[in-house]
This record gives sequence, C-alpha cells and structure tokens, in this order.
Amino acid sequence: MDSSVPTPAFSEFHRLVTNDAALFAQLINQGSPDEFARRAVELGSARGYRFTAKDVREALQAARRAWIERALG
Repeated sequence: MDSSVPTPAFSEFHRLVTNDAALFAQLINQGSPDEFARRAVELGSARGYRFTAKDVREALQAARRAWIERALG
C-alpha cells in the first residue's frame, strides 16, 4: 500500500478516536511513536479494526509531511 494513504481500517479507527475522548485519552500520553503505534494496534484490535504498527507509523509520517507542506506552502 502507498505509505501516504492510511489503510481503510486505520482511517476508520482514527475517526473513532477523534470522536471518543476516553479512547483519545488512552493514546495521547504514549512515551514514543513506537509505544503509540503499539497501543493504537491494541485498542483498534479490541474494537475489530485490523491494522499494523507499521500502518500507524506510516500514517503518522504522512500527517507530519502534510503538516510541514502546509506550513511551507
């Protein structure tokens, strides 16, 4: 999959997290990107979403890249 496009499962999980303050709180204080990715996979899997830590890291990188491009543009 193109690393600039999140998987459908991760995109759906992301929408869920942005609309669920309790779920968001379980992710926000992870100590590192790897811990964040691992926790996101755990929480997503518990809710029936199937994606990998690599999917999460790629989505984070794509979001960072988009933010930088907006800031420079």
